[in-house]
Amino acid sequence: MFSRILVPLDGSPLAEAILPEVMELAALHGAEVMLLRVALAHAFPGASQTDAQVRAVEEAEGYLAGVQQHLDARGLLVNCAVRYGHATGEILDHAQARGATLIAMSTHGRSGIRRLVLGSVAEAVLRAAPVPVLLLHAREAAPASTPAEAGVPGAVGVARWHPGEPSAPSVGHILCPVDFSPNSDRAMEYAGALAQRFGADLTVLHVIYDLLDITCSHIPHPPLEQLREEMMRQAEQTLRHRVRRRLDSLPRVKTAVAAGPPFRQIIRYAREHGVDLIVMGTQGLSGLDRLIMGSTAERVVRTAPCPVVSIRAAA
Repeated sequence: MFSRILVPLDGSPLAEAILPEVMELAALHGAEVMLLRVALAHAFPGASQTDAQVRAVEEAEGYLAGVQQHLDARGLLVNCAVRYGHATGEILDHAQARGATLIAMSTHGRSGIRRLVLGSVAEAVLRAAPVPVLLLHAREAAPASTPAEAGVPGAVGVARWHPGEPSAPSVGHILCPVDFSPNSDRAMEYAGALAQRFGADLTVLHVIYDLLDITCSHIPHPPLEQLREEMMRQAEQTLRHRVRRRLDSLPRVKTAVAAGPPFRQIIRYAREHGVDLIVMGTQGLSGLDRLIMGSTAERVVRTAPCPVVSIRAAA
């Protein structure tokens, strides 16, 4: 399934937070890990732009060599590449050129005006990537406690990343939200394959909008409650049918139906049931559609308590 995992890194501990997840997947699938650093130099006025570019590339190469050394020691197949340019375009181009089957990266979880102005490379990749994207909403690590953690290229300051310790698979429960679209069916099949690989439980979740939340208060409640109950029953029947058709061979799969805003219900279920990985489809909205409607997958990524694998709809 995942034979070539592309891992873009920017030298920060937040970006490196994805590495434990990558090690687990690479070991599980026997996958090649492709480390990528996109360099971009900004020379001071009067300074040589060429010299600045050379220094940026050399620094990036040294940094990746340090990370590769730790991953090589775990017996993983690793290669490194440095590209010069703007991050999103270079990541997507490298993924296509090298035949990546998964892109794995951290998102820094910017919000509000900062995210609108600066953008999010991870979310831009999520919207345009031709292959599944594994995203982890990284959080700030504690201050470095050793000189190595504070300054050596390749030393990582995120608590979960311990190069000297073995990496054991930790995915015991996978959640797959579906909306009954063809792309969510595709995501369900990915989730089923991962559940088999990890020996994990799989929950397939469908969320309906709660009519009592989105209708006017002057409408009598009893008819709405009856309609909601009927919608829940129909959703449960449809969900069980689709799961039986696609995941019949899985012994540890169950279904769940909830009512409310989809991204809130997905996050609530993940938190309450100790989910280790979310696998879901995304429609890849852009421009005005995304500003008006938002993207459930992007909202889930920003607040999820665990990594999220996003399967983009085919163009």
